[in-house]
Amino acid sequence: MRKGGGKDEAAIIREESLPSVDSDELEPRFRAVTGGGERRGIRLEGIYWDGLGRMSEAGGISIGDLVSNIAAEMPETGNLTSLLRVLSFKWALSRLDAVEDLASLTNLNAVLQASPTPAVVLTQERGIKLFNDAFLKMLRHRLPLIDDVQQTARTLRLSIDTQIQEVLSVLSVNRGKTLNTGFKIGLGSQSLTGQINLALAPTHEALMLIGYLSVY
Repeated sequence: MRKGGGKDEAAIIREESLPSVDSDELEPRFRAVTGGGERRGIRLEGIYWDGLGRMSEAGGISIGDLVSNIAAEMPETGNLTSLLRVLSFKWALSRLDAVEDLASLTNLNAVLQASPTPAVVLTQERGIKLFNDAFLKMLRHRLPLIDDVQQTARTLRLSIDTQIQEVLSVLSVNRGKTLNTGFKIGLGSQSLTGQINLALAPTHEALMLIGYLSVY
């Protein structure tokens, strides 16, 4: 499938997801490190030095001692520089896997269900992605004419007084902050208004909001 400018969909996705790389980032940097009583001169690209720095910090040792420990486990025919690159990348991937597991929709739903306050997760299209049992109970009490509360909750559009893109922008700049605004749920002749506290949803899968209904 082709899109404008002659670029196929895969090419567009690659351009949007690939980070930019400066030319100096491609140049190996020489460093002399000392560990285990031995001094070694090593040339690695900066990103691998950064990875080794994080590994050593996590392990509570110096980069020199880390390199020494890795060298001690290396086969005689091995290449230390290549091994350092591979281990640095594998360590980063293992940390990424751990973070993505914690920031999954499954864990986000558990956070939602643990709240005694009615809570929802909103997509950028203002759809309700997730909701908790307290939200269902609130709907049953405040909108009694609903026949199937759970199915209705899945298809509801919850409108907020502040544009959702504006909320996402403000919270993306002000990490760790929340934003309070008004909300409205309308269903036929029934409606429900109140206040909702919004924060960026702790998930990597998409940019979403987690909202706790504070007044309703």
